[in-house]
Amino acid sequence: MLQKILNRLVRMVKFDAKVWEEIEHDEEANMEALVIVLAASLLSAIGSAVAQRSVGAFFATLISGALLNWLLWSWLTMFIGTKLFQGQATFWEMARTLGYANAPVALGLLAVIPCLGVFIGLLGLVLAVVFGFFAVREALDLPTEKAIITIVIGWVILVVINVLLNIIL
Repeated sequence: MLQKILNRLVRMVKFDAKVWEEIEHDEEANMEALVIVLAASLLSAIGSAVAQRSVGAFFATLISGALLNWLLWSWLTMFIGTKLFQGQATFWEMARTLGYANAPVALGLLAVIPCLGVFIGLLGLVLAVVFGFFAVREALDLPTEKAIITIVIGWVILVVINVLLNIIL
């Protein structure tokens, strides 16, 4: 499994568009996507905890990254893309592709580097959104404009939910 994940991650970095369709249709990739999300979230959570010197930051980053953001973003993009733009994808097809797209979040580990770490972590989030674009476009079979709109609407909703949860918790 690890070799398959690494091979696909390399293809993602090379912007091989076919990798997204391959992941979308590979039902065995559910576990791979989960492993990627958990590993990336764990690394990012470690970076947050060390940088902020807070165990709470560790758990908040881990739980929100692994559970809330991945699964909710998958559902939101699937719902928006299918209902608003008549895209074609199931929840698990979205979850698989967006799970892989979450891999750059692991760069959050580098938040421990003074000054630069925050920017590297942000770069990881930006790359996750870029890969998310390809994942959404290919999984939902949408044209570029509709994929972008789907991602923007989904991210806005996700950010609002995260802000509300941070206020509540």
